[in-house]
Amino acid sequence: MSYAVHHDLSGDRITVSNEAARLAWNDMLEALMAHAAATPEHLARTLAADPDFALAHAAKGLMLLSLARAELVAPARDCLAKARAAALLRPVTRRETMVVEALALWLDDQPRRAAERLESILLAHPFDVLALKLSHGLRFMLGDQAEMLATLNRFAPGFGDSHPLAGFVHGCHAFALEERGFYAQAEHAGRRAVALSPRDAWGRHAVAHVLEMTGRTDEGIAWLGDGREIAHANNLRFHIFWHLALFRLERGETGEVLRLYDEEIRAEPTDDYRDIANGASLLARLDYAGVDVGDRWEELAVKAEGRIHDGRLVFADLHYALSLLGAGQTDGAEAIARSLIKDAKVHPSGERRDAARNGAHAAFGLIAFHEGDYDEAARLLGSARTGLIAIGGSHAQRDLFEQAYAESLIRAGEHERAAEILGERLRRRGGTNLFAARRLAQLRGRGASRLAALAVASTPLAIAH
Repeated sequence: MSYAVHHDLSGDRITVSNEAARLAWNDMLEALMAHAAATPEHLARTLAADPDFALAHAAKGLMLLSLARAELVAPARDCLAKARAAALLRPVTRRETMVVEALALWLDDQPRRAAERLESILLAHPFDVLALKLSHGLRFMLGDQAEMLATLNRFAPGFGDSHPLAGFVHGCHAFALEERGFYAQAEHAGRRAVALSPRDAWGRHAVAHVLEMTGRTDEGIAWLGDGREIAHANNLRFHIFWHLALFRLERGETGEVLRLYDEEIRAEPTDDYRDIANGASLLARLDYAGVDVGDRWEELAVKAEGRIHDGRLVFADLHYALSLLGAGQTDGAEAIARSLIKDAKVHPSGERRDAARNGAHAAFGLIAFHEGDYDEAARLLGSARTGLIAIGGSHAQRDLFEQAYAESLIRAGEHERAAEILGERLRRRGGTNLFAARRLAQLRGRGASRLAALAVASTPLAIAH
């Protein structure tokens, strides 16, 4: 049987059997790049129009694995089986076959090789936004910022303004640049991304990262606005409101932070690990600031309790543990920490072993902090500090563990080391950071640290925010 030749938005051939499937697939590509809530709907439409479209089955499996939920591994395996079966029914392109292979590699606990397989597609198909976006997400989960940026540095410049999805690609490039500390370039790329593609929630998010990391709080609040520009987004919109809450917290507006938490960040009480991370890390920051968060930890802990044995992503595991500790459920947090020790030794995935090694130190450090053993908390969180990038997530997200480390040092009486850490934090943010400035002022008030006094004296931040 012969099939008509169809091409997607990037001009790459796809082996769909009809025009309805092609149009639905193009809608899915735009939605995927836009982090739109409608992405699963468009993918379902694609498969309804063409149930034997191998590429769509493989893409669905990769998206399921990206959610890092144990119960979605079996459905992802089913997607692989359907993709392979579909590939026997009609001739598929080498590009499509490689996406199926990437899914098989990730299911075989080889996520880095899966990312490499996706990236190798770009050598022959440099405008393949599906391969680019999926590899970008995988590298992010792996904490592999160097390769994430290398891929975007190589391929993003080729996307001229005429490409229908160019803005979204520049948004990915902006985020990769920001995570490697190229803040000026990242901001330029991110603002260009949003100008080209106003629905680019990821590009808007990348610029928010730049503004947070460079201490430009007022600009960050103005940039994120009231959230209307991200109304189409999936749960990334909760995370963008999390960034807005960080800016508000930096201004000391804790009442507004709690409002954002209740009405935006946890307005939908999901158990998606990214949403749990938003909530737990924000509540922990408020706790460190001495703010009464009421019973908000309880809701997170109920969700986290059902995820104790997931073991799919260390970043997620640590935030489940943090949620349980916030509600006083030490046993659950210890179960997660012990599983990380085990995974560090015997897990079949080398990436999981590396992440678990550092994650176990961080988990037990959080437990020690919760139990008031600040010396041990400082030791464990300090030992995890340089390797924690392996758990994935962004610098802004992992900053919670840096704050916990600084708090541990202060409470353990290691004031000189705390002052060093806080001074570094201020310098990285252009001398403007409320968390660091307040704690350095606290140390100076105790007469504990010459360095603390010097750091505060050189800081333009008004402590009374």
